[in-house]
Amino acid sequence: MRMCLLLLAFLPAACGDDAASPGDAGLADAAPDAAGCPRAPVDRDVRKVVVSHPYDEAGDPSNRYRILDLAADGAVTDPAVTFELGRSTIGEIAFTPDGEVGLVPQEDGTLGVFRLDGDTPAVVHSRFEGSFYAARVVMAPAGDLAYVLDSQWRENGGGVYRVAIGCDGTLTDLGLWFPSKLPAGLHLAGDRALLAAADVGASTAGDDAHLLDWSLAVPAPVAGADAFGDDDAIVGGTALGHDGAHLLIGDTSGFSGVPNRVAVVAIDVEELAPAQVISPIEDPLSIVASPHDDVALVVSGFGDAVFVLDYAADAATPYTLRGELAYAGAAPQLPGHAVLAGDLVVLAENQGVRRIRLDGGGTVTDLGLAPLGDGLAAITGAIGVQP
Repeated sequence: MRMCLLLLAFLPAACGDDAASPGDAGLADAAPDAAGCPRAPVDRDVRKVVVSHPYDEAGDPSNRYRILDLAADGAVTDPAVTFELGRSTIGEIAFTPDGEVGLVPQEDGTLGVFRLDGDTPAVVHSRFEGSFYAARVVMAPAGDLAYVLDSQWRENGGGVYRVAIGCDGTLTDLGLWFPSKLPAGLHLAGDRALLAAADVGASTAGDDAHLLDWSLAVPAPVAGADAFGDDDAIVGGTALGHDGAHLLIGDTSGFSGVPNRVAVVAIDVEELAPAQVISPIEDPLSIVASPHDDVALVVSGFGDAVFVLDYAADAATPYTLRGELAYAGAAPQLPGHAVLAGDLVVLAENQGVRRIRLDGGGTVTDLGLAPLGDGLAAITGAIGVQP
């Protein structure tokens, strides 16, 4: 999937919709709720972490997923509960606000959907084949909808799609909401949204960061910015600062000859402006902004590292590269995506999950790797944590 997304910037037909899986092996007889089912957040002392295991012991493709328990202090326990969906090798699993339903983009462009009742998972759709080729999923605040990013060129279906989520977790494909070229990161902020994409609507040529009016029947750009100052970037990780003042966009291009980097875009009411470019940071495939508005973490996939950026909102260049995280034990190996869970960041990496605590005041503490076993079957892929 990751190489497929890289190729999209140069070969727009390389990953067409015909690669989608033929059919859905989920609850075929269920009656989906096209209106969606709103859900309220739930306070919990222990969150469920769900990771995919894309290989079996022989190194062959696997559809297995595992459920872990994450305590508030970062302790991880394994209740030895697994289930199967479609295969997912990397990325993030999106949860409804109550943490009951999870959606994961899969390597064939379909969505895997499951429901959690305590430790018990129920597969809703093993492969939900929509009108999209799913690359990323962003949950609506009410949990009744999810936005699906098809990260292709417009002529191949690129854009933002919507699915309604029924009360039992079943999906209804609501189709393409609006087209976009290579949409790769979406962040919601009330009646506005930030989108990292090569274009959207009638955006200005060269802009790769877009502020959208999310209150319209079809969202339209309000402002845009050329985050990197060139057209060489391929978007990897993105993050919106907790204060809503800056958007971070990672460039993971391996083809341009330009060192990988992270661009920072300033958000000022109805305006966007390039603020800075931090370089080099190899392969910034995942970025997490602290809820304390003091740091951001950048995961370097090919660099086997996590970098800390210090944040000063009022500075002309608000982010400063502190350097690599001080690791507890060995440095990350084959890190994937990182997700925020309260004051904890949980990172999928080779044969385990790493926990990083954000204490505020710039304090970042690595709690180390929680191992999930030995051998190829312990390699992790996609990851999600209940909100």
